[in-house]
Amino acid sequence: MILFLPTGRVLLLAAAITSLIAPAQAPAQEKPLERQFVTGESASYRIQLKVRIAIEGQQTSTIGAKTYVQPDTRRAEAEISWIATRKILSVDPQGGAEVEETLSDVYRTSLNDSGQTGSVALQEALRESMLRWPSAAPLVLRYHETRFGQLQGLRSEGVPSLDEAPPRLVSLWLLRALRPTCPLPARPIRLGESWQEPRAAQLENWDDVRAAETGAWLEVSASVVPALRLHTTQQISGRVTSGSEKPPEGAALGNFHGESLSTISLQDGRLLAATRSASREITWMLEPVEGLPERPQFRGRLSVEVQIQSCDENNCPVSVRTPAALPR
Repeated sequence: MILFLPTGRVLLLAAAITSLIAPAQAPAQEKPLERQFVTGESASYRIQLKVRIAIEGQQTSTIGAKTYVQPDTRRAEAEISWIATRKILSVDPQGGAEVEETLSDVYRTSLNDSGQTGSVALQEALRESMLRWPSAAPLVLRYHETRFGQLQGLRSEGVPSLDEAPPRLVSLWLLRALRPTCPLPARPIRLGESWQEPRAAQLENWDDVRAAETGAWLEVSASVVPALRLHTTQQISGRVTSGSEKPPEGAALGNFHGESLSTISLQDGRLLAATRSASREITWMLEPVEGLPERPQFRGRLSVEVQIQSCDENNCPVSVRTPAALPR
């Protein structure tokens, strides 16, 4: 019996799991790009979030002296969008800002399942999470943003409750990925030059954790203002050694992958558009079963997709058009 979404408390992760992507239409510069805030400045964005749950396993049946294995997959999906309006309340001497973000005009576009009996429970759990968020309309968030786009003071109400088991990697990543801004690397802009850095992470219920982040500045084909794209990925893996996701017998491996592609203005470092995605996958390898040539294997996957598009002064799109795909 696979339990993929048990309830867990918010894990305080020492390592930041979020990164983004920025656009390009200018020569390389030896100075890192920084965010330029102006007190009273306001901007609105249409944000779209899609959540998917999938459990892939096996069912066995015995006919005579033979045991047969059949694949069994259960899926659920939900989608929600809203308008986020950011206002700069104040700017400190270090160049950081106090930000007020208001979430309004929430629109739930779809609630789908695979039609299988086993998917009903998944869909109902996901439906309840999406219907309960945000808890108030409009929802007002306040946090601090540094001149390099690092966010401080974010609270859990800024993201839907996904009932994710610790470590809550997708929920923590999503808390920042849903904000219409972008962390900027503290390194010079050099187009096409990628970087990779190891990350230290101690995660609840996981051992032998390995983590890394990669990034690159990319050109953007067309933009009203000078802009670049920033492509970043985050990868975390480890062994599940405790908690509700560890099987009584056998072994379990955990993997997280996050990816962002953000278009950023070179004039002031503000976000123009973004495509972001993340997934958390647990693979269970159970003890051998007599009559089966291989050990039974199950896989649980929680994935999210985020699309952000800036609104102009008179219009904010009802739905976000799919921008360019993330680089591979």
